[in-house]
Amino acid sequence: MSSILDDQLRLMALKQYGLIKSIKAPDISKEDLTLILKNTENETIKQLAAEKLLKNPDLYKADLELILKNTENETIKQLATEKLQYLNSHPRLGWAGSIARANRLGRFHSESTKD
Repeated sequence: MSSILDDQLRLMALKQYGLIKSIKAPDISKEDLTLILKNTENETIKQLAAEKLLKNPDLYKADLELILKNTENETIKQLATEKLQYLNSHPRLGWAGSIARANRLGRFHSESTKD
């Protein structure tokens, strides 16, 4: 319940600041962009939020599906579809895969520097 209220308050604050101005802010979070995308009817605002989300390197399958569901722009849908296909064909990519690779490299480095 409190997360719904938090989302509503965040959305109100974003609207008060201006959704387009918020989207164009360099420090807007992925969570705020998805909140805007889910809760606006304006296609221009949806398109701007989706474009900014697509530039985020840490997109997950759910984010891409949200973009596909909530935008009418064919170019954005095509980009989201391509990224989704890429993620589906490379399941080890993403945050968890990066951590696993870093751990492997760390173990390799520590074993190679042992006396």
